[in-house]
Amino acid sequence: MQRVELLESLLEVSTNEEYTRQLKNELSQYFNIMTGVIVDSANSLSPQTLASDKMFQLSVKCLINFCANEDLARLLFDCTKQQRGEKLLACLTSFYFSNADKGVRLLAVSLLVNLTTLAEWASAFCDASYTSVICRKIAAKRRPPCIELKLILNLTSVQRMRQSMCDERIHLSSLVSLLPELQDSASRLAIAGILKNCCFEEAYLEYHGRLCYHSDDMLVSALVVLCDVDDVIKDEDLCKLPPPIREAYGSKSAKRDTDALVKTTICEALLQLCSTKTGRQYLRSLGVYFILREMHRYECAVEKSLIGGERGRELRAQKNLVFAVEQVVDQLICEESERPKDYSSLRDVPIDKETEEKLEKVKDAYFNST
Repeated sequence: MQRVELLESLLEVSTNEEYTRQLKNELSQYFNIMTGVIVDSANSLSPQTLASDKMFQLSVKCLINFCANEDLARLLFDCTKQQRGEKLLACLTSFYFSNADKGVRLLAVSLLVNLTTLAEWASAFCDASYTSVICRKIAAKRRPPCIELKLILNLTSVQRMRQSMCDERIHLSSLVSLLPELQDSASRLAIAGILKNCCFEEAYLEYHGRLCYHSDDMLVSALVVLCDVDDVIKDEDLCKLPPPIREAYGSKSAKRDTDALVKTTICEALLQLCSTKTGRQYLRSLGVYFILREMHRYECAVEKSLIGGERGRELRAQKNLVFAVEQVVDQLICEESERPKDYSSLRDVPIDKETEEKLEKVKDAYFNST
């Protein structure tokens, strides 16, 4: 069978799980052919001719479909020699930032996103010297495409990329500032996820301070989308809020994000900051408690309206949101004097198995209630 015919046949079955399971023993060989075609295309074809090269198109499309499956993305990583893997990532990056046809560039970045969903591929990509430059280039755009935001989201699962984003806070701030503006919920979710990943940085003591006190009110942009014009906050409490949030309330322009996943992810980012005293103090200084109090009131009403209906998935997402809000509020209202003295981060506080099981039971009972 000619290679073109082989790739056409593979493309037809690449989204069929049953067929791919049957092919698993042969996929390593096929993956080698596909990656070889892509790498060779970078050497033998100009960016302008990639769109008309059938072998290239079929190889990339096959890998996109196969690597949408995490197990197959891992199989590709395991069966690809390091040098070939590095060349594959470099070629795809080069194609995307070239003057190739728009469709070719979309294929290249789509494969990069599917690959970097896997930690091994993301780590390999972050090893490249050009990766930080790419992230800066994407973050500097006025409105980065959602696919590019998803790529950065995947890369911030790697510690050195999180630290790079925290070190060069202007790029993270630029992305977070888009939260109140973007209409696309998938883009907002990706940005919220990037923020959450950066707040989870393991070197939290140093980086929480940078994120909180040296980022030009970056977190305020995330908090604005948790506010709504119907919130009831007393004047004396309103004065404690940052000027942009007071302005949003005063001008009646405050509008809470409508996507439960976006709001949950932002709250999970806030919860990561609550792991350190630096983070908690900063969130209190922003008046986050008052914002979340009103948000909790509203989201609980939404949850109540969903109970007993047929929108089970929506109810589950809403419960997850309410739970996330309550976790942050619990951390903010707890006195610092009640915190363990021997730990600088709550992540380091040991929890015995019995307590952990009790907490899980309480959580499960809440999520399973209807």
